[in-house]
Amino acid sequence: MKKLMIFIVAMLLCGCSSPQENKTNATTKKQPTIETLETTKTYTIDDQLEFEIVKTSLTDEIAPTNKNKTYQYLKPIDENYVFVDLIFKTKNLTDQEYELDDLYQGTIQLNQEEHDVQLAIESLYYTQISTTDTLKSQEERYVHLYCEVMKSEEQQAQLNVRVMNQKDYQYIFSLEEFQENAQVKSIGDVIECPSAQVTLLDYQQSARIEPSKKGFFYSYHPTENENEIFVVLSLEIKNQSSSDIDPSDYLYCEYQIGDETIRSQVILESEDHKSISQSGSILAGQARTLYLAMPILKTQADEKGVLTLFVEGNTFEVGQHGYQNIT
Repeated sequence: MKKLMIFIVAMLLCGCSSPQENKTNATTKKQPTIETLETTKTYTIDDQLEFEIVKTSLTDEIAPTNKNKTYQYLKPIDENYVFVDLIFKTKNLTDQEYELDDLYQGTIQLNQEEHDVQLAIESLYYTQISTTDTLKSQEERYVHLYCEVMKSEEQQAQLNVRVMNQKDYQYIFSLEEFQENAQVKSIGDVIECPSAQVTLLDYQQSARIEPSKKGFFYSYHPTENENEIFVVLSLEIKNQSSSDIDPSDYLYCEYQIGDETIRSQVILESEDHKSISQSGSILAGQARTLYLAMPILKTQADEKGVLTLFVEGNTFEVGQHGYQNIT
């Protein structure tokens, strides 16, 4: 009997710990590691997904980045609401297809309130937006993480997001800042993209768009109104892919002057440079001249604006060095 009592006491001393200690150990093991996101960094989740923050904004419209075509967009429930919108460049590194909820889940904290993140994805050429589309195998797309909030003076927000249901991140940002991976380019610069080589040829104002090699008879593209003039960015696009490129799908340009944003018209020059057209494709291996024209009022001709070019998921600000004012 004495030996039995000694054995029981020994078991209690060696095999048991306090409930508080067990609770503490369990809590420690389950505590997730939260990483802070940086705007200039690319992140990878177990060779499944690659992502980076491209832009944050306070906006009254969730829309695709390339607006050269007719597009759908999301609007707030009424004029007293706006969107907090974060754009993540997202690449699927696997052979699987992912639903949007497979990619990101989270909340946005603003005005001491927490809002569930909603998701939308831009099309492959950034011309449309959808809340139901999927990220296909090896695709790179823009995914919008957004919420709808009442207008206020508060400008500090925080995103808490779980990626691929595996890793948690946080991102504290100011809504007063326009954050984007934009690079400044000048006339003569060459932009190397996966599908094409883009050369910036000229940046000027003009009353109409004409082919660069005009014959005795030639077609031209005028402004719609006599009180307007074009801001024109001309490019050469060399198609280095195995597929034809539709310029209106491939790239987009806009001109910001004051509070007004003017979207570009796409005008394609013929291969012999003797005519122009508002439609057509650049064949595989072909190099063509392209005009991106944005109409402004003649009274705005001397005002300084900002020209932004969007191509293959990249945003470039085109500097006005060498800008020609031809009225």
